[in-house]
Amino acid sequence: MRNLIDWIRKLSLGFNIIGGTALILTMVIVLIEVLTRTIFGLTGGAVDLTFNGSFEMVRHGMMITFAYSMPYCLARGQVVVDIFTDRWSDRIKSVMSGFYTLLFGIFGFLMTVRLIESAHSAAMSGETTQDLALPMDNIYYIAAIGMFMLGLRGFALAWEQMFFDDHSQTTGDTL
Repeated sequence: MRNLIDWIRKLSLGFNIIGGTALILTMVIVLIEVLTRTIFGLTGGAVDLTFNGSFEMVRHGMMITFAYSMPYCLARGQVVVDIFTDRWSDRIKSVMSGFYTLLFGIFGFLMTVRLIESAHSAAMSGETTQDLALPMDNIYYIAAIGMFMLGLRGFALAWEQMFFDDHSQTTGDTL
């Protein structure tokens, strides 16, 4: 079981790298769009380097960023206010944390199902993006992969938190 959990953690790190790359590309698209619109405005429209579809690229790039980064960030990405749990034993805190993380895993799997349903619907209707005419089913499938990874990571991390004694060593995301 430990090897499976480690494999899921390493896979989620790879997904995080993909999400980070998508974020960087999204930021570059925004910067290029701002620059080309500025040039267009300064030249009174004489130089038109603007391009269609930047809004769609940013929108879908952010979706990929969130879907692919969430699994890795699940271990340390939650804000914990311990005013109510301060006097609880470490064991109870671990079980509660595991239950909370399990809910993220369930959320990931539910989102996966919903995204696959949306992809099927988009494929049946031939739905495409407005400006670039990209098939929406492909975009939904790509996002579903990230959400499925969130489900796996949520369940694996919840298992660690609830059933392993040394909580501090099991949730660390160092390779």
